[in-house]
Amino acid sequence: MIGLALSMVRARPGQALTAFLLAVFAMAAAVSAPVYSTTADRAVVRSEVLAAPVTERVVQARRTSPSAQDHDFEQQVLQLFTGGGFASVFSTEYDIMISPPDPKVPKIAPRFVYRDDVCAHVRITAGRCFVSETEVILSTAQVQYLGVHVGETFQACFAVFDSVDGDYVEAGPKATLTLVGSYEPLDKAEQYWSDLDYFNPRVNNRLTTEPALAGRLTLEALEHGPQRQALDVVVDDSAITRESLSGINAQVETSKDKLSALPGHPVVQTGLPNLIKRINADRDLVAQVVPVAAVPLVLLCWFVLFIAVAAATQERRLELGLFSLRGITAPRRWWLAAGESILPILAGAVAGFFLGHYVVRLAAWALLGTSAEVPLSAGLDWWAAASLAGALLAALLAQRSELAKRTVDLLRNVPSRVSRWSAPVFEVVVVVLAIVAVVQLRRGGGGLTGFALVAPSAVVIAVALLAARAVLPIAERVGRRASRRGRIGPMLAAYALSRRPGTQRVLALFVVAIGLLVFAATAAGAAGQTRDHRARVQLGAPRVLTVDPIARSSLLSKVRAVDPGGKFAMATMMLPVSEDTEVPPMLAVDSRALAATALWDDRTLTAAKAAELLRPETGRGMIEVDNKEISLDVSIDSLVDAFRVRWVAVVMPEDGSGLGRVDLGPVTTGRKTYVRNLPMCVNKCRLAALELEQPEGRGFDVNLVLHSLSQHGQKIVDEAAFADADGWRVPESPGPKLLVPTLSPQSDGLRAEISNYKGADTAVRIMPTDVPAPLPVVVARSAGLGDHMTGFDKSRQSVTLAGEVETVPRLGHGGGLVDLEYAERLAADGGDAEYPQIFLGPHAPADAVDQLRRQGLTISGERSLGPVRDALDKQGPAVALRFHELAGAFAVLLAVGTLWLVAGLDRVRRAGELRALRAQGVARRDAAASGYLVLVGTAVVIAPFAALASWLLVREYFPVFSDDSQGFTASYWPSPLPVVVAWAAASVLLVAAALVAGARLRAATTQRKR
Repeated sequence: MIGLALSMVRARPGQALTAFLLAVFAMAAAVSAPVYSTTADRAVVRSEVLAAPVTERVVQARRTSPSAQDHDFEQQVLQLFTGGGFASVFSTEYDIMISPPDPKVPKIAPRFVYRDDVCAHVRITAGRCFVSETEVILSTAQVQYLGVHVGETFQACFAVFDSVDGDYVEAGPKATLTLVGSYEPLDKAEQYWSDLDYFNPRVNNRLTTEPALAGRLTLEALEHGPQRQALDVVVDDSAITRESLSGINAQVETSKDKLSALPGHPVVQTGLPNLIKRINADRDLVAQVVPVAAVPLVLLCWFVLFIAVAAATQERRLELGLFSLRGITAPRRWWLAAGESILPILAGAVAGFFLGHYVVRLAAWALLGTSAEVPLSAGLDWWAAASLAGALLAALLAQRSELAKRTVDLLRNVPSRVSRWSAPVFEVVVVVLAIVAVVQLRRGGGGLTGFALVAPSAVVIAVALLAARAVLPIAERVGRRASRRGRIGPMLAAYALSRRPGTQRVLALFVVAIGLLVFAATAAGAAGQTRDHRARVQLGAPRVLTVDPIARSSLLSKVRAVDPGGKFAMATMMLPVSEDTEVPPMLAVDSRALAATALWDDRTLTAAKAAELLRPETGRGMIEVDNKEISLDVSIDSLVDAFRVRWVAVVMPEDGSGLGRVDLGPVTTGRKTYVRNLPMCVNKCRLAALELEQPEGRGFDVNLVLHSLSQHGQKIVDEAAFADADGWRVPESPGPKLLVPTLSPQSDGLRAEISNYKGADTAVRIMPTDVPAPLPVVVARSAGLGDHMTGFDKSRQSVTLAGEVETVPRLGHGGGLVDLEYAERLAADGGDAEYPQIFLGPHAPADAVDQLRRQGLTISGERSLGPVRDALDKQGPAVALRFHELAGAFAVLLAVGTLWLVAGLDRVRRAGELRALRAQGVARRDAAASGYLVLVGTAVVIAPFAALASWLLVREYFPVFSDDSQGFTASYWPSPLPVVVAWAAASVLLVAAALVAGARLRAATTQRKR
């Protein structure tokens, strides 16, 4: 029987080749899903690792050694982090006191640091790096301060911090060290220095801002107490792969536990779990989204195979009738009929299995930028088995109708009639399944999992089947109207569409093929727009620089020094997180540069208008003072429980050098003038507040009148200015636990009073109102904002809603903006900026970063829009969507092949019919009216609506990001260009195939029967 089946294959090679090619396509499509998933899996792991900050690939351990001789910490590295892919840096330090050769020069107390391979990360400005015991290198600034030269010795000893005096004191015998070189760090912001803050530029009581560096033996040579030890183990990005992910994670977790168990209670932390979590989310989404496109593609292959085998079986009706007439049993008839299709299908499945692997490798190279080897075993799963089983089943089902007929029906040369009930029942089942899939997707809460996986394609297929059924009666009426009008060509084309068996199925297939491609283009376009929008919003500006810790006022002044006009640089920082959960995160910006720097996407409120709303004119200027004496004229009428209370003037240097608190002297009752100079105000200061300070922080009652404030013998605030109560303010009180003065105007000044404090805390702070009150803010519409926020000094600040936008730069849908200078004026602490950044606009000069560095800013990181967008494009959902576009293109090619197959069968079936029409005088053009163009044109019109219906139903559940989307969802209406291009390309291919098929059919009318 096998030999007979092979003989039949040789006798009809065209049919066998068709079944072979369709089986190849079906198996390749099925294998492409797991193989692409494997390739994409590797790609997303690689992209996430490369895009991750180094902190997510670092294991950090910190401890204070229990004794000076303890070496367990550093020795554990060799035992725990074995194998390739780990690079460790160990450091240990303690404080020392260095005595300068000149006794008039104050001693300095630097951190005395040993750090692995430190010489490779500093630039030696004089001399050389240390080699042996007692050799030390100091920073260039330290060498200049101490007045020592390379080759000279100096005295140093162990030092400790005296919390009582607030200073460092000697705590060990002195030792002689040799200065062998001076250094500057190559890059203060590089990961090598970790988070140990070696080069903090802020002034401190060490009288130095850099460490002294030496070898391990040198640190041990000095008699010292416990050491502060640090271990940083970096996992190399090349070590984290798809195959090694779980092993690396397990080794890091084990090592973390062992380090934590060491003496001294080390604090061990790592960001690797966050990276692993994000990678796994990416991998899950790839595995989830790829089948959404693969399933309908395989179904289409089966469907086309069904059409091809059914058509071939119909051509063999006479042969099958003769088999039955000659008494061949039913099983043998089934084998003779099916064997001719099964053998090519089996051969095609083997070829398609290998073809699928290589096609995906080519696609991965083109779409993902990777061509990593994927083992053949990656496709040996249920996808391949299901594809082969489905192809065989489709072939058997396609022959069932003819093999089940009676012998007399098979011997008649009359086409089989389409069942009146089987097709509608099938269509109803498909529509119901589509509804069930959509309902599970929208209400199941599990996303594109389970049966909801087929929801996008099921909707397209359901719409295609319903539309194809609706077109038939319309085509029938068009044919009748053309018949009445004597238009033979249109009549034959319309009747071919409405009456020819299988036309409805072919039309549905065309609609599904084009619809899948349009859906993929729509999803890819909408997701791309969303990724672009998120990148713009969350980055905030074309380029964003991260700055090392710095005082708020200093950052603002230094950025303004580089860009006085606010044309390309803007200082930004976060306000402290409020304990009130109803207060959204707030970003402080130098609003005068907002329009020139921020990536602003809101259509209702421009960046320039938002800047105007954030920074309205107050009508009152700030009170400026210099470093000369100020005189404060005050009358203290009464004081209750006020012990050792002193007047303090709070000033903010305009050069950003840091808040100044100047003690004006102890408070006494009666009228008195308090006088003191302001040494920190050489370059001018802003008066931030006048305070009564109690050292113990206890509350007290007070009744006073501020008369005037003078400098250089002139009143800068006179009685009338103090009497303007609107020009002064006090801290906002959250309730009765904190009392603040009540202000009231007097003829000779401003009265401030607190009475009956009864044990509550008090804040006697009187501040000029040189900012709008309440403070204007612009927030995202969905953020929600009450009547207050938390200020820089963590005090309660009243706010007013000045404007609403869809998204706020850097904070997205859940934050707000406030003017940085105004918010800083409301603060009385002069503290450091939280998450300081600098936004650089599109017109920033090429040397903008260098200009900022010359101002003394330490730039620790830089991000730009392109890499941020690229990182989002390499997340799992984006990678999986490229497979959707690839599958859509394959579906259109399959539709073109189907049209070619149908046209070939029509040439065989209708050759005699067409010649008969020509013999009766029907024009050649009318006789050969195939209806192919009508068929394709109808599908081209219907397909976009099928894709649109599917997109609108599944849009909000279609994954766009592998991490928290933070309110960014795929848009309803993507940019029309990629969608139109995809639709037009599919339409052109099918129209061209229809024209060629029609031309071949017309050519058949002139051929003579042989």
